[in-house]
Amino acid sequence: MPALVALGRRWQLASDDFVFPGFVDVLIRVSWVMAGVIIYWKEDDKLNCEGGHLIRMYMVGNFVVLLSIIFANIALVQNSMVGSIMDTESRKNVVICIYIRLILAIPEIVWNGFGTYWVYSNIIICADAPETLLLIKILTVSSWVLVLVMFGVMWLAFDPLGGKAHSFEEMDYERFQHSVLHGNSHTKLWERRCKFLMCSCIGIDETHRRAFRDIGKIVGYLFEDIDLVASDLAAGLVLLNLKNNAALNSLQRSSPGQDAPISGSPKTKNFLEESSYEFETDRWHSPGVVAHVMKYALGSYGWPWYVIAHPRLGLVRLWKNTLCCGVGHSYTNPIEGDNCCFCNTSALKLTTNVKDVDLLYASFENKVFQTPFFIALDHGERFIVVAIRGTMSLRDAITDLSAEAKPLDFPGIPEGCKAHHGMLLAAKNTFDKINELGTLQRAANNYPTYTIVVTGHSLGAGTAALLSLMLKTTYPNLKCFSYSPPGCLVTAEAAQFCESFVTSVIVGDDIVPRLSVPSFEKFKNDLIRVIKESKTPKYRILVGGCWYLLMGGVPNLAYYENGATSEREAGRLDSTPLHDPSQDQPNYHTYVSLAEVSHQMQRESVTRCRMFVPGKIMHVTERPIFESRPDLRGDGPRYEHRWASRDEFSEIKVTPKMMHDHYPDNVYAALDDIASANSRATFYSVI
Repeated sequence: MPALVALGRRWQLASDDFVFPGFVDVLIRVSWVMAGVIIYWKEDDKLNCEGGHLIRMYMVGNFVVLLSIIFANIALVQNSMVGSIMDTESRKNVVICIYIRLILAIPEIVWNGFGTYWVYSNIIICADAPETLLLIKILTVSSWVLVLVMFGVMWLAFDPLGGKAHSFEEMDYERFQHSVLHGNSHTKLWERRCKFLMCSCIGIDETHRRAFRDIGKIVGYLFEDIDLVASDLAAGLVLLNLKNNAALNSLQRSSPGQDAPISGSPKTKNFLEESSYEFETDRWHSPGVVAHVMKYALGSYGWPWYVIAHPRLGLVRLWKNTLCCGVGHSYTNPIEGDNCCFCNTSALKLTTNVKDVDLLYASFENKVFQTPFFIALDHGERFIVVAIRGTMSLRDAITDLSAEAKPLDFPGIPEGCKAHHGMLLAAKNTFDKINELGTLQRAANNYPTYTIVVTGHSLGAGTAALLSLMLKTTYPNLKCFSYSPPGCLVTAEAAQFCESFVTSVIVGDDIVPRLSVPSFEKFKNDLIRVIKESKTPKYRILVGGCWYLLMGGVPNLAYYENGATSEREAGRLDSTPLHDPSQDQPNYHTYVSLAEVSHQMQRESVTRCRMFVPGKIMHVTERPIFESRPDLRGDGPRYEHRWASRDEFSEIKVTPKMMHDHYPDNVYAALDDIASANSRATFYSVI
């Protein structure tokens, strides 16, 4: 950061990204030189054959080329290691080293061409030197592979916009207005990338084109004003995680002593008492019910996730229950979109213990804005369950990324409410399908004392919450359990409106409930801030981060805010937050043209519509092990739960578990841990 400028254009690489590739290339070339010297020394007396002089000529010339490349790579690595991520001035010689390395590729290719021609033709006939001939063949093939790898890296690092960057000073209003109406280069680039990644698996129609345009618009707005490469993002994530750990350690040092535990404070004690009463009397918020309903959300994923969650016996269990092995077995109720062996249905039944007759309907058909779902009866809990599947395909990814806010125009919903566009369309399609089938209405008529429960995980959670808003007027007793829902689902008015019947369950540091356009903007600012404050070279950050993820412990990285060089100095300096809210407010007096003012206002139309997790939020976390909490060191549940406010999920938390806590089997394991421990588990509120 910023991106490397070479050959008259920007690239998707930085000047400090050549440490590891250059080091690996040096090791390969040195091994070739050592092997060549040893074999040439041992078999030099055997080269007095026909064409032997060509072998000597190739070996000597190859040594010269290899040594030149080794020295060039060493210089490139040394210059790339200098300075912090933002200190590009200290790495100004990297471009010169790259030019030298590219120039050396010319004699390497030419000389390798001669060697390939000599060794694979009948020019050289040296039966007494087989090891030398084998070495030359290996060297020539390996050299061609490395050349192809080099050009492949250049192709991957090629930035399509590198030669087309325009500043706002150069952009007149007419050209900017055209970019708003028809899309600028950034939005069109991301639109093309989405099509390239997904069009081979899906058909392209007007619905897909509109979805790709929406995705390109949002992603383009998020990334067009930053100068980050992939390695900068990885290093920034390591630094943000390190900063979070430092904040946690600071909290531990500032916590009360063991003789004054946190749980003994009057405020927390009142919360515990009040919430325990609500927890005991409210069936819908008991851990047992929440964990039980999660099984249906987990079962909606079908056989792929069942095999992942049961790596040892999953396939065996599925094989015993598929129609391919069942003699004369058939389902009494309609099953659509499953494979010939009904593997998805088999996994659904194994996960939920639903009988054939109680599986009223199941659809595994998956299209853009159309997610699989099923309807089942739960006689034990007296539920009629509608479970919607989460993200499992590229089609689902398009639905996830179509994140513009669109109006919720259904009866009974307050005016002005908006929702995630892709999930709103998925909920409408599910709503129409349910009405077309009439299965849910018949089940409600046949079992009038049963409660309709709508549930799902991730994409399914967002779709389930919006579907509940559509069904609430028809089924007043409806309840919704939304597990790990996206944070960009509904506006504040809609989130508050559905608190009485929607419960969102979030585990730990799950990134998805914290992910929205404004939170990503804030995360982006935090990432840039922490990169600027770091004084550690990028290669050390990445090595320390990998060691930390694989081996645990704390990476030995020097990171202090505000440019401090020691922990003592960092303590004396005034600490500033990673994100300054005042920076979010545009200062129109500093803009250089009307085009930039319009550009900023256009960005605000995308980023200023704040979206939230729906309904009431149950946050499940691992029990904290602090020095001031010795009571939590004993036996008991691993997890605890509490009511949380929506504002707690307005920021992305960078931790090693931010993806782990989103996986559906981990969500169920955490809920089952609480449900199995004690019905009087710690349950307190911050609202």
